[in-house]
Formats: sequence, C-alpha cells, structure tokens
Amino acid sequence: MANNENEESKTPDKDISDEQENQVNIKLDDVSTIKEDDFEKNKEEFMKKTKKNPLKKILLILVGFLVSLLIIGLILYFTGFFEQKIEEPAKIENNVQSTTQEQPVVEEYKFDLKDINSKKLNDQLASLTNKNLNEEKQEELERIENEKKLIDEEKRREEEALKIHEENLLKEQEALKEKKAELEKEKAELELLRQEALRIKAELQANQNSSIDSNNETENKEESKDEVVENENIVKESTNTLEKENKVNENNGFLKFINVAKIKGVLYKKYLDSVIDINPNVILCRDDKNRIELYYGPFNSDNERTELLNRLIDNGFEQAYELEFTKEEFDNRCNY
Repeated sequence: MANNENEESKTPDKDISDEQENQVNIKLDDVSTIKEDDFEKNKEEFMKKTKKNPLKKILLILVGFLVSLLIIGLILYFTGFFEQKIEEPAKIENNVQSTTQEQPVVEEYKFDLKDINSKKLNDQLASLTNKNLNEEKQEELERIENEKKLIDEEKRREEEALKIHEENLLKEQEALKEKKAELEKEKAELELLRQEALRIKAELQANQNSSIDSNNETENKEESKDEVVENENIVKESTNTLEKENKVNENNGFLKFINVAKIKGVLYKKYLDSVIDINPNVILCRDDKNRIELYYGPFNSDNERTELLNRLIDNGFEQAYELEFTKEEFDNRCNY
C-alpha cells in the first residue's frame, strides 16, 4: 500500500512537470516573436522556478502521505477494525429458544354471568362488611378502653397525691399541736417556777428581816448589858464605817453580786435546791432577753463575796463570777 501511495504521489508530480514542459515549449515557440531581452528574462524566471520545484515536491509528498494515513485510519475505525468482537455463546441462544418453545399456551376464559352464584357472593360480601364493621367496632372499643384506663390511672395518681398531701397536712397539724402542748407545758412550768421563786424570795426576805430583828435584839441586849464601851472598840467601829464609806465612794454607788448561773430553758427545783444548800440568800432575776438568772448579794465586803464564790466553784458551779451593777439596774432585773 505504501508503494501504491508513492506511485500515486508521483503521478501528480509527473503531470506538473509535463505541464511545465508544455509551458516551456509554448514559451519557446513564442520566443521567436519576442525580443532577445524578453527571452533572457523569461529564462531567468524559469531557472528560479525550477530551483523552487524540489521543495514543493517534498512538501506535497509529505502532505499526501499524511492525508492518506488519516484516510486509511478513518476507514479502518468506521469499519470496526479496532473494536473487539464479542462472540455470544451458542448456549444462550439455545436456552432462549427452549424457553420460547416451552411457554405454555394460556387458554382464554370466557366469563358468563350465569356462572355467578349471587347468593354466595352476597353472603361473602355481607360477611366481609360485617367483619369490617366488627373490626372497626373492636378498634373503637379498644380505644375507649385505653382512654378509660388512662383516665383511671390519672385519677388514681391524683388521689394518691391528694392522700399524700393530706397525710403531710395531718403530720404538720400534729407537730403543731405537740409544739403547742410543749409550749403550754413550758409556760405552766415557768409560771410554777415564777410562783416558787416569788415564794422563796418572800421566805428569804422574811428570813433576812427576822435575822436583822434578831441581830438588833441581841445588839440592844448587849448595849443594855454593857454600859461602858471601850475607846478602842469605838475607834475600830469608826474606822470600819470609814472603810465602808470609802468603798461605796470608790464603787460610785455600784452593788456587789455573784452571778451563779444563767438559765436558758427551764429552771428545775432540784437545781435550785442545790444552789440554796450552799447559801439560802439566793435572788431570782431576769436579763434583757427574759432569761432566768441566779444571784447572791448584795455584799458589804469583797472578802465575803470572794469566800462564797470559792464555795460555789468547789461545789461544781464553775460558771459563777463576780459582778457589780447599780441599784436601778438591780431593781429592773430582780424587783419586777
């Protein structure tokens, strides 16, 4: 094929060369009529053209070769030369043929109204409708039953919550009643203690008055018996009175006491008796927060107060301490 192409490509070159030769011959025939100058010019042009012709030939050969290759490739592509041929197995064709041959022939059924059993059909329709109605009714009953269960459950929860709330209220009421009873009991005990304290206070005051009267009587008897008093005793008494006056002036009117205890709750009689056993001259008072306080006093001397304080501490009253306050404050605390 390449040789044929070369031959085909050479044929046009021959034609071109023949045409050129014919032209040259024509020109040579006309040379006789043209002047010699024109002949020389034509000869020079001819020589130039003959020099350019080999390049054109080479280009034409290349172009023709490429075009021929392109045409051959297109022809082969369209003819399917580059595609792979898929051979279908003969078995598939045989199976297809066998399946087409084995398909059964379907006989056409001719429908006739006379063959219909209307009664049976009506019974079946009635049973179907009844079944549908029964199913709908059953679903409705189930829905109503579920709603009823939900309502009953919610009602039961509300009743339980209400019951729990009522139980809590009853417990709170019982607690309030118990608290009220305890407060009333404490109030009654405080009233009894107050009355007992007033009674003890009255007894103490009576005892103090009787002791003062007895002291006065003994002093009067001693004065009546002793007509002559020594000057030394008079001097001692005068010095003692001066010391007392100086102490009162130093204290600026403050009275001397011992705070035995401060009762935050209930004052029990057993505790009060233990205080009275040490010294019966106990005084019941109340502070600004209405708490019960036990005092001894007022004392005339620091020695007497210190001695009684030591006795209290020795008997377990370690919280007892000395203090001083005015007569007005004493009246507000104790003479209420």
